Amino acid sequence: MKEKLFKNLGLKVLAIFFACLLWLVVMNISDYQTTKKITGIPVTQLNGDVLEEHDQIYEVSKGSTVDITVKGRRSVVGSLSAADFNATADLSEMSITNTVQIKVEPTRKSIENDITITIADNVMTLNLEDKASMQFPIKVKTTGSPGEGFAVGDTTTNPGIVTIEGPKSTVEKITEVSVSVPVNGATKDLTETSEIDVLDAYGDPITSEKLTLSETKATASIKILHVKEIPVVVEFVGSPADGYAVEDTAYQPEKIHVAADEKVLASLSKLSIGDISVEGLSEDLQQSVDYTKYLPEGVFAVESDRNLVVTAKISRYVTRSYTPTAATVSIKGRQQGYTYTINLSNVKINAYGFESTLEELSLQDLALYVDCSGLAIGDDQSVELKSAEIDGVTLEILGDVTMTVTGK
Repeated sequence: MKEKLFKNLGLKVLAIFFACLLWLVVMNISDYQTTKKITGIPVTQLNGDVLEEHDQIYEVSKGSTVDITVKGRRSVVGSLSAADFNATADLSEMSITNTVQIKVEPTRKSIENDITITIADNVMTLNLEDKASMQFPIKVKTTGSPGEGFAVGDTTTNPGIVTIEGPKSTVEKITEVSVSVPVNGATKDLTETSEIDVLDAYGDPITSEKLTLSETKATASIKILHVKEIPVVVEFVGSPADGYAVEDTAYQPEKIHVAADEKVLASLSKLSIGDISVEGLSEDLQQSVDYTKYLPEGVFAVESDRNLVVTAKISRYVTRSYTPTAATVSIKGRQQGYTYTINLSNVKINAYGFESTLEELSLQDLALYVDCSGLAIGDDQSVELKSAEIDGVTLEILGDVTMTVTGK
């Protein structure tokens, strides 16, 4: 047995050597050196508080992720992904050009010596900006409509003010801070807590990770009020310029909807506006008035357009004279069998009114007449000359009118 074991010993050792050599060759062929590109590894910023301590805020303009090339044996490199690497940038080592070197290490120490890492671009670039802090009142925005016959009244928030801190350029874009509350079908007061929205001048939300709010939510309290329609009454004060007068007035709207507590509305029958002045005017007046300033305390306008448009037509006030004749005067109250003769002694009629009206007013339009009812037979009996009533015209009748009545 021993002889068989050591027989041809040299050949047996040589065979074992060649077997091992063959195994090494096969392993080198199957587990060869290879490279692999791994992209999108997120870069963690370290020691960012160093910059913030100097009232500066940073944003990464380039280098928030990094790409690498890994070299090593296929059995090691083939299964690697972005999750197997840590990429960091120490902001305390920032250069004067606002750049920081990116370092990449494997998460497993066991493969650290088996691979070689090459970083495609190992620089992170920062934008630095001064830090700003401002306070903003929190507004309430309602969505939807309350129940029929109801409207939204006063709104308040708790807290009423929020402090926002962040990059100066971003903070300066903020024009409104608000909470949004739905009021669909509401018939009683509402209280709701909502997220705070930060908006720019266009009403678009400002979403920056660098903005810090002292409060992220606010509780809104909303009064739901009863609605009532009331008429508007406008009174004009003052006198136009000499020779002018107010010919006509108008205003829109003539009715408005207001909201208030039910008891307050019960005592409100109209909205009176009594300070529209026409003093000294010689031209038409057109004026827009914010009627909400005339509303009693606790009463709110429902319509979004709260302007009252007031107009007054200012026209020249003139005088026109007429000289009537007997033929232009009608005799009323005649008695059968009697003869009536009218006598006009220096009779003159002055008409006062707006120029546009008097231009078209004729003597026949005055419809002059005397009433002879009850007159007995006699000469030169005094009678009153009368005329029809004409809108916008005042008549002054001068002179004497007498009537002679004779029998059959």
